[in-house]
Amino acid sequence: MISTLMVSNIVGEVRGLHDRILLESIPIEEELLSRVVDAMQRSVRIMVRYQRYGQQNDSEWLVEPYCIKLFRRRWYLLCHFDNGGFIVLSFDRITSLTFTDESFIIDPSFSAEDYFVEYFGVMTDDRIPLTRIVLRAFGNERYALRDLPLHPSQKLVEEGEGYVDFELNLRPTTDFLAHLLSRGRWVKVISPIDIVQKINDLHREAI
Repeated sequence: MISTLMVSNIVGEVRGLHDRILLESIPIEEELLSRVVDAMQRSVRIMVRYQRYGQQNDSEWLVEPYCIKLFRRRWYLLCHFDNGGFIVLSFDRITSLTFTDESFIIDPSFSAEDYFVEYFGVMTDDRIPLTRIVLRAFGNERYALRDLPLHPSQKLVEEGEGYVDFELNLRPTTDFLAHLLSRGRWVKVISPIDIVQKINDLHREAI
């Protein structure tokens, strides 16, 4: 938030250069964002109607808004159920949001950062085991991964002629695998073998 405010202040101070400073476009979802933040501040449960991709009918849930996360130009809401379960909802798929008169007390041991720490982005699945993954980066990707790590656990483990190996410890969800695919031949999975095979299979399907 501090970084965002700093950028906003810098851009605001140089109005004459507004057409020469190009920022990434992020859907604002201003009204929905404001309502969710309000519910979080007041600690009240909300009734959410949600339409998943590929489904014609909405689902409706009574949830506790625990945290908000911005990832890849989209806003996401982490919701908690009475039974202790969680679900992550994309703002752009929420069709309606209604406040209730029911208050809730957030689990004092809950940490939004810790909840997502074992994942690459917003996809979460505790059925996927925490995995040590070694990636080999080639060309300029060596420097890109060094300067912008994919995950907080990332560390350099080996450097050779034209390549660098990085180790990550996370749960390899679909969004993580999709990111590896997007790097093409510049990133290779060294281990474990099951992730190597998954990436190979996905590349073959794409071909």
